[in-house]
Amino acid sequence: MTRRFVLPGFLVAFALCLGADLLACGDKFLVAGRGTRYQRPKNARAASILIYANPSSGLQAALKKLPLDSVLKHEGHRSTTVEAPDQLSAILAGGRFDVVLVSSDDAAAVEELLGRGADAPVVVAFCVKAAGKVQPPSDKVASCLKTPPKEHSLLEAIDKAVEQRDQNARKAQTRT
Repeated sequence: MTRRFVLPGFLVAFALCLGADLLACGDKFLVAGRGTRYQRPKNARAASILIYANPSSGLQAALKKLPLDSVLKHEGHRSTTVEAPDQLSAILAGGRFDVVLVSSDDAAAVEELLGRGADAPVVVAFCVKAAGKVQPPSDKVASCLKTPPKEHSLLEAIDKAVEQRDQNARKAQTRT
């Protein structure tokens, strides 16, 4: 009779000793010693980004320190780089973009070119150092990113710009 209770009793005691992780709430795969993968927020979406790197503004040289194309591609964004003003106007007329990355000097001209439509891309400006001093943002640009940008701050600014563009598009839809 005791033999009948010894083996199940031993198995129950063994299961209780090892079952502490099994009875925990939350992610069962999060165990000490294993790494976790932190991802972007669920509401972040891939964006179509236009980079206007005018050679006279110094943005092109500042962005060479960060592998911008690979960083954007890793997050799922699509990027197009343009260097001349005539290329910029042609590509804006032919394509649909969510965000335009420009130098703070060119931001006002690009915003003028884009217009104030609901589907207009959001402009993200960079404060570019020219001849040893940082150029202040223009009156129209509220803030700008420092160059060379850090990967995290750049992606955060792009996510905010995409969210702002989506809000503008939703407001325009409710008005019509």
